[in-house]
Amino acid sequence: MSRLRISLDELLPIKQAVRTLPRALDRLDRAEAPHFVITKRNQPRAVLISLDRYERLLAAFDEASAERVV
Repeated sequence: MSRLRISLDELLPIKQAVRTLPRALDRLDRAEAPHFVITKRNQPRAVLISLDRYERLLAAFDEASAERVV
C-alpha cells in the first residue's frame, strides 16, 4: 500500500463530515477542493470526491483495463 499525502485542509473528521456534508459537497462542486479524506479516530477511512471526478476516474480505469486486455 502506498503512503498517502494528505494536507490538513483535505482532512474531514467523520463527526465534522456529518455536520458539514452539504458544505463539503458544495466545495467539491465549485472545485474549491479536489477531495476530502474522511477520518475516523485520526485514521483515513474514505475519500469524498465529486461525481464528475468519479466518472473520470472510472473512465480512465476502464481505458487502462481495456489496454491490458488487448
